Amino acid sequence: MNRRIVSTVMTAAMVATMLATTVSAEENKVVKIAVQGDSLTWHQEIVDKFQEETGYTVEPILIPADQDMYTKTMLLMESEETCPDVIAEDGFMVKSDASAGKLYCLDDALADWEDLSKFSDAMLEGGKGADGKTYAVQCSTDTQILFYNKELLAGIGIEGDWQPANWQEVIDVASKLKEANADVEDFIPLFMYASSTYPEETSMRTFQLLLSGTKGEWPSQLYDAETGKWVVDKENLLTTFNFVNDIFNTYGVTETPAQAADPSMGDLLVTDYMQNGKIGLYVTGSWTLGQFATQYPWPEVMDVWGCANMPTSEGQDPGYTTMSGGWTWAIPEKAANKEGGVELLKYLCSYDGIHARVMYCGEASPRTDVAEAEDYLNQTPSAIPFTKEQLSFAHFRPAYEGYSSITTSFTAAVESIATGDATPEEAIDTLQEEMIRLFGEENVIVK
Repeated sequence: MNRRIVSTVMTAAMVATMLATTVSAEENKVVKIAVQGDSLTWHQEIVDKFQEETGYTVEPILIPADQDMYTKTMLLMESEETCPDVIAEDGFMVKSDASAGKLYCLDDALADWEDLSKFSDAMLEGGKGADGKTYAVQCSTDTQILFYNKELLAGIGIEGDWQPANWQEVIDVASKLKEANADVEDFIPLFMYASSTYPEETSMRTFQLLLSGTKGEWPSQLYDAETGKWVVDKENLLTTFNFVNDIFNTYGVTETPAQAADPSMGDLLVTDYMQNGKIGLYVTGSWTLGQFATQYPWPEVMDVWGCANMPTSEGQDPGYTTMSGGWTWAIPEKAANKEGGVELLKYLCSYDGIHARVMYCGEASPRTDVAEAEDYLNQTPSAIPFTKEQLSFAHFRPAYEGYSSITTSFTAAVESIATGDATPEEAIDTLQEEMIRLFGEENVIVK
């Protein structure tokens, strides 16, 4: 071959290699992060600092915060072409996604990361798979609170702090609120999630919160950890579903089915109902008051709203119950830039990252050092001091293998009762059938 041709071919090959290397290097400096479209603001400050200090470029993939959010995230992770490098992973999804091979094991990547010591064992457990390995890092946590409108309760003769002793007292107070505010348009005496429009809210904040307050030791009413089998505890399920039936149908002290299924209701509750005296009691996450500090400024909120624990069904020990959840950061197995993803994950879960997040959105800190920060403890409006006391009796979702499948059945059971489509007994039968269908009769205990 002519030397000039050889030289030309070699030069072209070298240029192509250099271009490929340059493109590869540029790609490695881009980190794609999938977040809920309405939560980017929580992270923007820390993401900007990460870009400035590391030279990485962070490209957000915004996922609408709706009932299809989890499905859309899963679809993104199916292909290397669409897969993010970091994802916001709801804590209950970690074990199932790790078992399915969708998440990257972080044990080696975080082996020398000293910040892990700043997370409690309970918080670290939230990021582990069924094999005991780490696949995610907790970035937030919460508890569930029975918020009450002090002004409206004063109107029915309840002054000062209020703490119901049992479920019947919750019903009685809601009934009085209903009667006293009969002339208020669209008034909701008690709001508890009960619709597939809000699947995990209904599963966790209604079904599991109530079930954890029945007799037995959580999660024995739902899962037998010794045998690894799911449980159909008919007695405690009936107690739970009877209460749902009572508040939605017998006493009619909740939102209407239309309100429950309204996709805008989550926003309306904080932007309208809570601020305008249109709701008396509201069972939801502890972060709610924090929203009025930054997202929906309302300095007087703590003069109007108080915090109570959801009581156990009959006031049995320990008297109260609450569920704790939270979000994590994880790296998909098919991520193109795992190295950059790990760096961003560590940055988001650093002191500054967690601090920026919880101070903005009112969530509880999974980091022990942030949890002791003076500005965190003294922020207002906030339910953080109340939340801190709740952690002594908080329960966690049974994020065992199969939870991500069965949790929608919990929601369906509550919704069927709330809409009057099923009796409590029928809902139990349907739930039992679903458990057997999903896990096999040999993996379900009926008692």
